Amino acid sequence: MPVDSSFLNTLLDRFRMLREESRVSRGQLEQRLILGPGWIERFETGQTMPTLDMLLAMLAGINCSLNDLLTNLPTPTAAEIDRYIHSERKKDSLDIHFKYANYDAIYTVPNARTREFERVMKILRDGLAKLERRPVDAEAVKTEAVTQAYLEAVRLWPDANPSDIWYFVIYRAYCDPFNHPARFARLDLSQSWKRTGGWALEQVLVRHYGDFLEDKGISLVIGSSEFKRHHLRTLQVKERLEADKIDLLLFGRRRAADVLFGAVHVKASFAERRTDDVPMSRALVEAGYVSPLCTMDCKSSPSARPFNKGELGSLVKEGDRVNRRSAKRKDIEEDAYFSACFSYNRNTAPTPASQKAKANIYVCDFQDPDDAFSQFLVSAWKAFKRS
Repeated sequence: MPVDSSFLNTLLDRFRMLREESRVSRGQLEQRLILGPGWIERFETGQTMPTLDMLLAMLAGINCSLNDLLTNLPTPTAAEIDRYIHSERKKDSLDIHFKYANYDAIYTVPNARTREFERVMKILRDGLAKLERRPVDAEAVKTEAVTQAYLEAVRLWPDANPSDIWYFVIYRAYCDPFNHPARFARLDLSQSWKRTGGWALEQVLVRHYGDFLEDKGISLVIGSSEFKRHHLRTLQVKERLEADKIDLLLFGRRRAADVLFGAVHVKASFAERRTDDVPMSRALVEAGYVSPLCTMDCKSSPSARPFNKGELGSLVKEGDRVNRRSAKRKDIEEDAYFSACFSYNRNTAPTPASQKAKANIYVCDFQDPDDAFSQFLVSAWKAFKRS
């Protein structure tokens, strides 16, 4: 894999200068080290990173020492170390570098600083470090670390797309093995993220909206599987309701009693287990309960500059008329698979006010809890009480 660290590139360029000053050609050095033709060029150009013992042998082959190579070499900061994810300061922004398939990808965070990136990474690292205490519930520890890191990131970077922060920063940072205790080095972190990320997103919603909704007499509750099963049995729904198909329960306060009036489906990707949630959601809606979907609407293709277009995407227009929408948009707007959909991806197009839809798509962020999602729940609870 090509070397993408400016520090390593400088080091390899320094080696090339030392070799040329020693009047040793690439071919001569390859013969001395019994290397096939072309290897020294690959090392010097960063196409392949030499191992430490190879680097020392290369230095010996041109009669130089490690001290000769390192003299006056710039020292990278913690944020600049070549890892699964690292940052590079620009004039008015921050470039986040991360591995994306075969690409060394870059995501630019507007109006961001290196110290802010380091703060977010440290929150995640310190949270995951608690795993060394071998807690009973390791998943809870990982979920808490991701939740805190994400909420701090959206607080620090209000101009960034919340979905981009989730997908290009927090997810990639979680998959950096150096952010986890060393004993988890062999853990498949992308698989671990699927569970941890899902639970963390539920926590993010509860913590962002919880206090605001409580003041409106509404509780957004995660609850255990047994807790969900107990309350689902109280609903007047003909179909069998599976507790593991519901992420958050919605309770409204009426005459000092909590009344279950619906559920929230939480998905980072719009397609993630969505087909499992649809039957549950439709059964709830048909029985008069509220059943919205909250999603990061994450979707992009591997590239050097990935774009998180989402799966709900933008509206395609012909003149003043919408002539094509994705099937997933139609699932919401035409078939009302959910009471409403709330996307935290600014690249998602909301349902136009002029469009006649059975259920609307809204775009939110995590800056102010008094937004379309909380307003929808307040309105839904008032309507439920009247029914």
